[in-house]
Amino acid sequence: MFDGIEPISIATAPGRIAKVIRSSILDGTFAPGTQLTETQLAERLNVSRGPVREAMQRLVQEGLLWTKPHHGTFVVDLGHEDIADIYLARRAVESTAAIRVMDSTDRDAALVDLDRAVAAIDEAVQSDSWPAIIDADCHFHETLVNAAHSPRLTRMFRTLTAEARLCMLASVEGDPEWVRRVVAQHLILASALRRGDKVTVQAAIDEHMNLDSALEYRLRRESSGQVRESPDTPD
Repeated sequence: MFDGIEPISIATAPGRIAKVIRSSILDGTFAPGTQLTETQLAERLNVSRGPVREAMQRLVQEGLLWTKPHHGTFVVDLGHEDIADIYLARRAVESTAAIRVMDSTDRDAALVDLDRAVAAIDEAVQSDSWPAIIDADCHFHETLVNAAHSPRLTRMFRTLTAEARLCMLASVEGDPEWVRRVVAQHLILASALRRGDKVTVQAAIDEHMNLDSALEYRLRRESSGQVRESPDTPD
């Protein structure tokens, strides 16, 4: 009677736990600044502390959690300098990926995937759903970076996009200017990639990153006066 039950690999447990915690951070269940403990999470998820510890370490590497020695582990609270640095790094990763894609023999296949990703952004904009628009936007950039076939660029991008998604989703509402321009910007980028126009590709990436980084990062708890105006890197 157990034939239909697949065995569960212990190695997958940290990944599943990390996914649950990541989702709870991004949807606001765990607000910026919230302290998380292995014991509480293990009890809530009905798992041992070992995989919880590994999952939390993964999220520290992604930039969604940070650890203060002798104090604990907390959900990251991004400041203006953090956001500027995130988009500086994204420019470097995505510009490099775009050049690699343009020089690749698989460029045509990548462009088909990117065209689909632009169509998904347009559909999300029409739905007027801020989370859906952000998901579609991130999917476009993930598709671009993955098309470079560089495991390290992909790994760096995943870390950066987790942080970028956090600050974008933490905006109380979408910036109308950003929403108005988002489809056009991605169309320009895809078109320049198709032409192999490296100058326009770089300009399009810069413009998009500038617009993204200008989104106001308004935390859900700002009304309580707990938001740091000019935060330093956690020490």
